[in-house]
Amino acid sequence: MRFTPAGIEVFEAVLHHRSEVVEAGKVRKLEFDFNAVSYGALARRLNGMEIGAEIQFKGFLAPKSMRTRRLTVHITEFK
Repeated sequence: MRFTPAGIEVFEAVLHHRSEVVEAGKVRKLEFDFNAVSYGALARRLNGMEIGAEIQFKGFLAPKSMRTRRLTVHITEFK
């Protein structure tokens, strides 16, 4: 966990996704890592979770910064 210059908590992590989906009538297994970020009270809650815990979340994709096209998932809700 880190803090912005304004004192807002920031949670940054590399999360792992694993699932199966049906595409063109065939089962496709997905497994990949991705960068995620969250701010404020939600960041505090995420930081308190155990490594390896399974979560479901909602959020949005956005570029990591104005200077890059690399995407980061911004977590806005989780359970």
